[in-house]
Amino acid sequence: MATVTPGTGGTIKSTTAEGQAHEIVSFISLKQASEVTNPGQVFNVLGNHDQQALLFSGTYQFSVTQAIDGNGGLVLSVNPYLVGPGFQQGTAGTFKGNTPEKYALEVLMYLQNLERNLTSNPSARNYVTGTYNSDTGLYQGSFSLPVIMGVDAATGIVNYGADPYLL
Repeated sequence: MATVTPGTGGTIKSTTAEGQAHEIVSFISLKQASEVTNPGQVFNVLGNHDQQALLFSGTYQFSVTQAIDGNGGLVLSVNPYLVGPGFQQGTAGTFKGNTPEKYALEVLMYLQNLERNLTSNPSARNYVTGTYNSDTGLYQGSFSLPVIMGVDAATGIVNYGADPYLL
């Protein structure tokens, strides 16, 4: 499991990067469904749970602004499209994105980076993909994350959660 620190007082609570990805994508999906937080009816994050395969998979696409910092480093910044989603990144967490869109791309890129490293990914799994097209200004990709699922015997509520796959 890829252990991370959730921001104190933040919206996203998981202590693994896999869990944070599951949470933030689900958060965005819920906010996209509301005309209040998504008045433009933009659906840039799509996710589906497959109960038989135990996978949470989907696609994402973010409009980004590209810049070069003072040291010559490339900086990509996500352009938010949700309005007043009630998101807080928290303080002193691993991820710093201050909007759900920025946070999501940060987490997904973090997972991609860990997947490239055989120390953290000895099984060489490639569950998150992403590319940036500087001509269109879009960062887009897909994810297919393993999940665990259960039904609470007392309430009947179905629970999904990320099944960590990284070390």
